Amino acid sequence: MPLIEPEFMTLTRDLDPEAFWAENRHCSRLDEAKPRCALGGVGSDDHWIFEFMQVPSTLRYYRDKSYRDDLHRQTNDLMWEHLRVRPHDEDTWENAPKRIENLFGCEFAYHEGGTPWFVPVGDDPLEFARILDRVESIDIDAWALPEPFLAEWDARRATGKPLPKLGGGSRGPATVITSVLDPQVALLWCYDEPDLMDRFARILTQGYLRLNRRLRAFSGFSGTAWWITDDNCCLFNAKQYRRFCMPVLRAVLDEFAPLPGGRRYQHSDSAMAHHLDAQRELGIDSVNYGPTIDPALIRARIPDAVINGHIPPFLLRNGSPEEIRARVRSDFTKVGAGGRLVIATAGSIPAGTGIGRLRWLMECVRTETRYGG
Repeated sequence: MPLIEPEFMTLTRDLDPEAFWAENRHCSRLDEAKPRCALGGVGSDDHWIFEFMQVPSTLRYYRDKSYRDDLHRQTNDLMWEHLRVRPHDEDTWENAPKRIENLFGCEFAYHEGGTPWFVPVGDDPLEFARILDRVESIDIDAWALPEPFLAEWDARRATGKPLPKLGGGSRGPATVITSVLDPQVALLWCYDEPDLMDRFARILTQGYLRLNRRLRAFSGFSGTAWWITDDNCCLFNAKQYRRFCMPVLRAVLDEFAPLPGGRRYQHSDSAMAHHLDAQRELGIDSVNYGPTIDPALIRARIPDAVINGHIPPFLLRNGSPEEIRARVRSDFTKVGAGGRLVIATAGSIPAGTGIGRLRWLMECVRTETRYGG
């Protein structure tokens, strides 16, 4: 049975979701000439769907398009009824372009009851050097778009279905490094095999550039924006990050989101406050960082950034109504001035958060984040 908390449904019986989203469309300005803060959305991911819909088989979800699409439709129907949103794709793709991790032989493993997880390629520096040799010989233009994906693309195009713009962002270098290599191995090699890690970073940089040039050219994407999801940047100390990760990001951002004017977004829902200065130097202008970082510190260290939320995810899932309201009010008090705050969770909406709590978040945003006038 879907998770819909009665207490929160009672608290929000007077909420009009349609009116909320209509007003929300007028709240995207980055100044105070708007009614209130925008809510970044109440969309959710596969973890959330599995818990919300009590999915009996995660493997079937990933392997069976018709099952996945039907589950998305059921979820969307409930979310539309109570929230007036339909965030989940009801015509999902069966195939995809290659990912940057795949370039190094790192592939997903699927296990019942969980979401896909990358399997590290090994822990022998000599073998990894040979892997890097192989990567340098790959024709990325030919490799990036597998035949099944191309066939699905052509079939969708022939029937007039919308086609995505590709090459707009990626997992960040710290998270890619600690997927291709076990995190402990990667961090030890920063000390024991620094030359090998330097080489890894250089080849990774070229992989990002060549892969995403191909994706952009293929899909006709010419935007000057780049998004980064890099949760594992918290594992690197400041010196390691500046040596092995920051040059990768700088090259990618300078090509795909050049300044002035390029939009640079980073999500890292982890304790990565020790990288705030580096993030500012990289020109990151829109952020979604971990809940342990005080939003006032983010504002102090990256003054012009749009702060996309800072509600602790587990507070939304487990907190009392007043605790949730107080946090929304606190974030608005701390960093709402100037209009560069978007209310959202510091990370994804966690599994186990029901529709009633999402409605309550909408109500708190509506009442607690209003600008004067």
